[in-house]
Amino acid sequence: MSEWTQHNDRDRILAATDLVQLMQEQISLKPQGREHVGLCPFHDDTRPSLHVVTHKGNAFYKCFACGAAGNAIDFVMKYHGKEFREALEFLADRANISLTPYKGRSSLQNSDSRTSKARLRQANQVAMDYFCSILSHPEMGVVSRKLLKERGFTSETIDKFSLGTTLDAWDGFLQHSRKRNLSDETCLAAGLLKRREDTSRLYDTFRNRLIFPIFDEMGHPIAFGGRAISTDDEPKYLNSPESALFDKSATLYGMHSAKRSIMDCKTAIITEGYTDVITCHQAGISNVVATLGTALTEQHARHLGRICDTVVLVFDGDEAGQRAADRALAIFFHAPLDIKICTLPDQLDPDDLIQQPHGKERFLEAVSTAQDALLFKMERFLNQLSQRESVAGQQKLLDDFLRELAVLGFNELQGVRKRAVLSSLSARLSVPLGELESALRRYKQLSRPRSASASAPAGSTEAASGSMVESQSTSDMWDTPLQLSRGRRLAEYDILAILLYDPNVLTGESTSQPLDSDSDRSPLTLDDFQDSTARRLAQIVLKRAENNESLRMQDLLDACGDDYQRRTLSHLYFKGEKLCGEDTNDIHVVWQQAVAALRLCQGRDHYQRTVTAGMRDANEPDRGLEALQEVLDQRRQQGDLAGAIAQNV
Repeated sequence: MSEWTQHNDRDRILAATDLVQLMQEQISLKPQGREHVGLCPFHDDTRPSLHVVTHKGNAFYKCFACGAAGNAIDFVMKYHGKEFREALEFLADRANISLTPYKGRSSLQNSDSRTSKARLRQANQVAMDYFCSILSHPEMGVVSRKLLKERGFTSETIDKFSLGTTLDAWDGFLQHSRKRNLSDETCLAAGLLKRREDTSRLYDTFRNRLIFPIFDEMGHPIAFGGRAISTDDEPKYLNSPESALFDKSATLYGMHSAKRSIMDCKTAIITEGYTDVITCHQAGISNVVATLGTALTEQHARHLGRICDTVVLVFDGDEAGQRAADRALAIFFHAPLDIKICTLPDQLDPDDLIQQPHGKERFLEAVSTAQDALLFKMERFLNQLSQRESVAGQQKLLDDFLRELAVLGFNELQGVRKRAVLSSLSARLSVPLGELESALRRYKQLSRPRSASASAPAGSTEAASGSMVESQSTSDMWDTPLQLSRGRRLAEYDILAILLYDPNVLTGESTSQPLDSDSDRSPLTLDDFQDSTARRLAQIVLKRAENNESLRMQDLLDACGDDYQRRTLSHLYFKGEKLCGEDTNDIHVVWQQAVAALRLCQGRDHYQRTVTAGMRDANEPDRGLEALQEVLDQRRQQGDLAGAIAQNV
C-alpha cells in the first residue's frame, strides 16, 4: 500500500516524535522483543501491562489492564491533562517544529471558561516572571537576596528553581497583572489574588514573602509557595490553593528537576520542605523531592512506582516524624516499591545537616543505611514492648501490633519482607513462627482488599488471545441487525486484526504473491461486517484504504470516535500479531484462511435464515424440508474449508 503523504501539523508532529523516548521521560520502559513494556500510568498498575509498539511504521501504546490506548498526542493529553492544541504545541516545541498559524480564536480564547487551563498557565508564568524580577531588582530585592544568601543558596541555584520575592504591598501583583491584560477572574482562580469579603476589593495573595514556584513535571509553574520574610507575618509558609492545574495530593516539589535522576538511579528521596530539596540539589544530590504541606498520598505512591524501585522517606527523629512514617507505610504498603525510613542524626532536617561540615557525606550515609519501613515499624514496636512490664500489657501491645499489620494487608504481602518480619518477631519474642502466623490469620478479615484493577501479566494468554473481544461480543453493547453467531463475530474480528497488523494484505504487498481473488471470492466491503463495533472499525479502515490514506495505528487511533473504539482497535492489533506470527510468508495464508472462515460463516448465516424462513412458512409446509435439502446440496458443492481458522468454523 502506497505511503500517504502527510502535510498537516498533527501528522508532522507524530512523524517527528519518538514515542518510546517521549514516554520514557515520564515512566520506565523496558524492551521486550520488538516492543517496550512498563507500568501503566493511567491506573494502579503493579505488573507491567503497558505495551508500546514502534515497529512496522506504527507508534502507539496499549494497556492490557485498563485499556488505555493512543498515540503521542493522546499520551500528552491524558498524562499531563492538556487540551489538544496545548499537546500539539508541546510536542512541536519538543521536535523543533513550527506550527501553522492558528486561524481560529487564540488558545486563551478557545474556551468558554474564563479559567481555562491555558489561561491559568499564562497567569502563573506571568506571576513567576514578576516575582523573579522583584528579586533581581537592585533595591526591591535586596532583603530577599540577603536571606537567600544566608541560607547558602548560590545564584545558579536561585535561577534553577526560579526563586523570587514579593513586595510588602497589597496590590503589587494586582497592578502588574492588569498591565499584562490578565483577567481578575483568572488570577483569582490561580490563587494569585484574593477578594475581601467585606468590600469585594482584590489584593495580592503573596505579600512580603520569598517565593518558591511549584512546577509540573514539564517545568511549567502551576502554583507557588511563599515563606514569610518578617517574623511577625503569619502563617510562616503559605501555598497556592488547589486549582485546575494544581493538585497538591498528586504533586511533589522539585520533581521537574529530580525526575531524570530518580529514573536513572531508581531511587527517590522524599523530604518535608522546599529548602531541603533545594539544598540537596545544590549539593549534587538530585534525586530529592518534597511533599507540599500534606501527607504522602496514593497518587504519590502510584506515580513514584512508575519511575523508580526504591523510595527513601526522610523524617525527623521526633514523635511527629515517627507518626509520619507510620502514615507513609500505610500508603506505600502495597506499592511495587521498596520503602525505607531514614532518620537523620540529632533530629536535623536535610537543609541543616548538609550545610554542616561533612554534612553531605553524613546525609548520604544516613540514606544508604535507611531501614526497610516494615522492619522500622517492628523495631519501634519492640522498643515499646520492652518498656511494658506486665505480661498482660505486653500481650495487648502484641495484639494491637498484629491487628495493625492485618489492617495494612500484611497477610497479602509476598516474598522476603513478610518472612523477614515474622522471623525477626519470632526470634525476638521467643514465640513460635506458627503461632504468629495463626494470630495474623485471625485478623485476616480486617485486611485491605486488593485493587480489582490489578493487571494481568504482560504477555499472558488472556492479554493476547482476544478474550476481551469475545467477552464484549456477548454483552448487550452489540446492537446488531442480525442475530450473529459467536463464530461470525470472531471471523469479523480476525479479519480486522490481521488487517490492522499488516494493512498490505489488501493488495498482497506483504508477501511475494498477490492475493488470489478466487479464494476470497470478492473484495471486502462494509457489508461483510455485521457486528456493530466491528462495522464501525471496518468503516474507518476501509474508507481510509479507499482514499489511499495512512493505515498506521497512530492514525487509525486518531480517527476513532471514542475511547472504547480505541481500546478495541489496539487490542485487535495484538490479536493480529499473534495470528500472523513473525514469518511474513505466513501472512498470506493466514489472511486467506480468515477470509474463507468469514465466507463460511456468512454462508451458514444465509442457510440458517433460509431454513428458518421455510420452516415458518405455513402456506408451504414442505418448504422447510426443501430448504434443508437445498442447504445440504450447497454445503456439498462448497466442499471442506479446512483452511479456515479453526476457532471460527
